[in-house]
Amino acid sequence: MFGILNINKPKDFTSHDVINKLRKILNIRKIGHTGTLDPLATGVLPVCIGKATKLIQYFETNKSYRAYIKLGQTTDTYDIEGKILSTHNVEYNLPEITKYLNKFLGEIEQTPPIYSSVHYRGKRLYEYARANQTVEDIPSRKVTISSINFIGVEDKDTNNPIIIVDIDCSGGTYIRSIAHDLGEMLGCGACLYDLIRTKSGSFEINNSYTLEQIQEYKGANSLEQAIITPTNILSLPEYTITESESYKIKTGQYIEPLESLNLPEDTRIQLIENGNLLAIAKYIDNKIYPVNVFA
Repeated sequence: MFGILNINKPKDFTSHDVINKLRKILNIRKIGHTGTLDPLATGVLPVCIGKATKLIQYFETNKSYRAYIKLGQTTDTYDIEGKILSTHNVEYNLPEITKYLNKFLGEIEQTPPIYSSVHYRGKRLYEYARANQTVEDIPSRKVTISSINFIGVEDKDTNNPIIIVDIDCSGGTYIRSIAHDLGEMLGCGACLYDLIRTKSGSFEINNSYTLEQIQEYKGANSLEQAIITPTNILSLPEYTITESESYKIKTGQYIEPLESLNLPEDTRIQLIENGNLLAIAKYIDNKIYPVNVFA
């Protein structure tokens, strides 16, 4: 079994829970996801099967989210599932919200939440939080917000309205931190109420499958309908190889195209045999060296 599943992660499942469930459904051990989603979140979670796990490093890392942000409430986890730290009544003010949302655009410095899987001095941050240990100098990271747009508001007439925001960002961005930081800017506090990942690289929520649907496909022996061929996702240059070149690649040897491929040095390329992905290779000095072989 070789390929990718575009899973729509259910709420209250960790990303690892999804992997464990799929291992039982597919009866295969070698499975890996391309980026963690918090239990609170739902939406796109690409999952690689079999040797396709080696392809994760080549996927695009940009993400898109629909975030529901509750104004006037702060928690220790920066989302609604954490311990409530403060609650304030808020008067909804769209111009002010829009002004501060625009401050997130571009490359920004972001501090991850203490309840996160970021490594810090040999442990993950959430391990310090669970041990009630304070970390004063959580290292910030640079992330890029390419767009952030106000979509609407829920519970507008209550003391704690929930604003809906669409965000396109680089991989590694914490939407919980955006919610928290927006609350700081507004002076009322805020936390993430709900989150849907609508896109991850080339994978979109409209083309995703629930775990129940994957179970049905498996039971009907039609799983191939849901499995995505890697060549349809990877944006790497392609090179179609001959039978003699295929033998060399499979045995770890380099091949030399008759003509230059006109690619930059050390470019990663897809080697295609009979329409299928045979290997990922690197192109150096007009020679092609196998990096990951899937035969």
